[in-house]
Amino acid sequence: MKIAICVIARNEEASIGPLIAQLARQSLLAQPYAFQIVILANACTDNTPGVARAALNTAFRDHAARPLVHETPLGGKARSWNVTVHDLVDNDVNVALFLDADIELIDAGVLKLLVETLLGDPELLAVSGHPIKDIARKTHKTLIDRFSLIVSRQSVAPHAINGSLYAAHMAALRKIWLPVPTPGEDGLLTAFIHTDGFSHPARPEVVAQIAHPTHYFEAHSVSGFFRHERRMAVGTVINGWICEFLWAGGYKENAGASIRDRNEADPEWVGRLVESRVAGRRWALPPRILTWRLHNLKGIGFRKALTRVPFSLVATILNIWPAVQANRILRQKGSAGFW
Repeated sequence: MKIAICVIARNEEASIGPLIAQLARQSLLAQPYAFQIVILANACTDNTPGVARAALNTAFRDHAARPLVHETPLGGKARSWNVTVHDLVDNDVNVALFLDADIELIDAGVLKLLVETLLGDPELLAVSGHPIKDIARKTHKTLIDRFSLIVSRQSVAPHAINGSLYAAHMAALRKIWLPVPTPGEDGLLTAFIHTDGFSHPARPEVVAQIAHPTHYFEAHSVSGFFRHERRMAVGTVINGWICEFLWAGGYKENAGASIRDRNEADPEWVGRLVESRVAGRRWALPPRILTWRLHNLKGIGFRKALTRVPFSLVATILNIWPAVQANRILRQKGSAGFW
């Protein structure tokens, strides 16, 4: 068994060192597996690559893991994911772990838990970590903190990949090439894995999420919340249009190789697809982008829904302005590369 631990980072010189130190303390590294550590620094304008090399030399000095730091001047997480999976990960790797550079693992057993969960169920192709905002650790939480944590708990997706931390079988990932550019990779990656590259109806059960929190991420400020919601709206809409386009292709086999060929032969194809969807429309966002938090109340029982309604309503109202901004961005040329 060989495992690759992969980090795609852009301008993360402040966080990449601490993350690598965390990786070296993970109990997974003491297991009798071979390991490859891959750090892909994409379009960095800071010293992320240099900090990563120094941290790897220190943290893994006495470990047999094979470290690699790769630099590319091209930005975009989907593009970087394609490079990592198809060019950098060794051919004999069985399982890949992907982590964002700015997370903090909750304890030393997180990566081992992800791998054991993945290998312990033959139905699973991928296992997602369970992110939690770092404000959850605060002893004295503000009203905004409490509201933010409640809204997050209502947004759990048990069969979706969260791009900040997940494990997957390389046999599944090697069939996938993500469209480039796209604003965020985890939604499309989930769709590819659920449907074997849009070749059969979705099987959500092939992806699972760890039931309890596995890692912290930095909570957004109020202004950061609006920026995040705007990015998520843009990414969700574009990924939805890409999925519609791929379903219309009638693929009998995984569409990954077709996406690879399209990325190489026609680098502007995603941009043109977006332009065709917004042409002649003043409002391009589907209604569900505004109401999805209310849709999530369905099927959870009357009492639970009653307690969640106030928070879902407030979050929906707060999402109106980011949706307006997202709509404006989508109608601009180059929105597919927005992030």
